[in-house]
This record gives sequence, structure tokens and C-alpha cells, in this order.
Amino acid sequence: MTLFETLVKLLTDSLLNCTNTEDIPHSDYFLKNLPQPFLVGLTIATAVCLTTVSLGILHILYISMYVTQSDRKLFIVYLASTAPFVSVLSLVSMYMPRVWFLSHLLSFFYFSVALWVIICLLMQIFEGHHSLVSKMSERLQHIEVATPPFCCVFPCLPKVTLESRKIRICEWMVMQAPCVRLFATLVSLIIYFEYQDKGLIPLKVLDFITLPSILAGIYGTHILVTTVSRLDELLSYRYIVVFRLLDFFFMLFGLQQPVFDFLARYGAFGCGSILPAIETSFFWKNFCTVLESFFVTLISTILLQPSKSSFFDKHPSCRSSSAAPSHNTLETEA
Repeated sequence: MTLFETLVKLLTDSLLNCTNTEDIPHSDYFLKNLPQPFLVGLTIATAVCLTTVSLGILHILYISMYVTQSDRKLFIVYLASTAPFVSVLSLVSMYMPRVWFLSHLLSFFYFSVALWVIICLLMQIFEGHHSLVSKMSERLQHIEVATPPFCCVFPCLPKVTLESRKIRICEWMVMQAPCVRLFATLVSLIIYFEYQDKGLIPLKVLDFITLPSILAGIYGTHILVTTVSRLDELLSYRYIVVFRLLDFFFMLFGLQQPVFDFLARYGAFGCGSILPAIETSFFWKNFCTVLESFFVTLISTILLQPSKSSFFDKHPSCRSSSAAPSHNTLETEA
């Protein structure tokens, strides 16, 4: 078998010659016949997911209490719900192996919308597109285009002159990602439910066709955030921390699926026991996602405390810090 034939077989089939090619079992049969490693993994994932959801609920309560503006509150709640939402979907697909594909599609779509929400939050901080462009024009001269994911391939990208039209193009690059992803999600569901395993190749082709859309969305987000991060107004909000957490989490989530899929087809998980090889790999992929969701939530809990971020403008520490300069000003005038 040539190298090309091996690669084609890895993408479309498997290098394994397994005899247990039965269908994915229903959840009741699966849970009653769990092997020991699956039982341990499911128990740990359940406890970790419940902890993540508890922290997420705590985050939402704090956001509801200490964030004044309703639109800002909505954006922050959506972003704060990302890790708990993805964790719950991953745990559900661990209990019910047949829904792993739906879980992955919904999580990926949620992430693509989060790209747009993080930019909406940026615009809200600066009170709209025109105000943002005005402040950028006063202090900045160029747009940073040498950002991920293309800076690794094209490290010598030139700086682009800052113009309102170019900022708007970046916004549209981000906005198209969830729109295209919604269409791809619906088409993927139709293909999967109609053809099941026989729809593998069309699904991979669809993913390949829509890949430029999500890369453009990520690139547009990085351009806007990297450029605006040079403005001092963002420092007190810790907006960059929010963006980096979302960006890193999305990167991990997006890379895991093809990596675990490749490992399963290569034979890293054998022929599987109670689940086929591919579904076994996705079980452990979802286990990793649950753990990652917890760590993202924990890190955000530590780094984005109400006392450390200006998003929580109703928090006592925020009010006292804003009152201090005015008090000092009055003393100076006296």
C-alpha cells in the first residue's frame, strides 16, 4: 500500500480489520455493560461537569447582580456560558454515544457565535463602530494583520492603514462565520440522519468547504482584538483575558475532533470493546473536553473576579475605585 493510498484509507475508512462492526449501542445497553475504564471516566466527567455548571451558575448570578447595561450583560452571560454548555453537551454524548455528532455540531456552532459576541462586546465597550473607529484613528495608524491563524504561514504580512471601511470588513469576516456555520450544521444533520455512516465522505467534504469561513472569522476576530488591544480603555475590563480564554478553548475543541478521529482510524484505540473504534475515541475526546471546560471556567473565575474587571460596574470595589479620583480632585482644588 502506497503512502497516498494509506492517507486516503485513513481519511475515508480505517487501517484496522475489525470483526466487531456492530452498530453503536443504545444508552441503556451501553450504561449497563460499561467496562471499568469507561465507568471511571464517566464518573469523573460527571463530577467535573457538575462543578463546571455550578461555577457557571455562580458567574451568571454575579453578572446579573453587578453588570448594569442589559446588552453588555447579555454578551457576558453568553460568553460565560460557553464552557458549561460545551461541558454538558460532551457529558451527554458520553452517556448517550449515539448523539456525539449532534453534540459536536451544536458546540461548534456555539463557538462560532461566540466569535461574533466577543466583537459585539468590544463594540459595546466603545459605544459602537463609529466611536471605536474614531478613538482608533486618534491614537493608532495601522491595523495589525500579522495575527493567528495566518501569521504562522505568512509571518511578513504588512501593516494596513487604519480606515473605517477596513474595520467594517473585519466585522463582516467575523459575522459570516456563524451564518455559514448554521447552514453547514443543518446540512450536516440532514446528511447524517439520512445516510448515517455512508455519509462520512460528504460530511468531510462539507467540513473542508466551510473551513475557510471559520478561519476567516477567527482571523477577523484576531485582527480587531489585536489592533484595539493597544488602547488603554480595554485594560481595566480585562477584555483580552476573556478573548484569550475563548480563543484557546476554541482552538483545543477544534483540533481535538480530527486528532482523535485520526488516532482511531490509525488503530490507537484498537477495535473498541462496547463501542466501535471511532466512537471509543470520541468518548475519550468528550472526556478531555469536560476537563478542559472545567479548567477554562476555573481560570476565568480567578482572573475575572468582579473586583478586577470594570465589566462589573455595580460592584463595590469598582464604585470605590471610581470615586477615589474624584475625591482626590476635590482635595487638590481645595
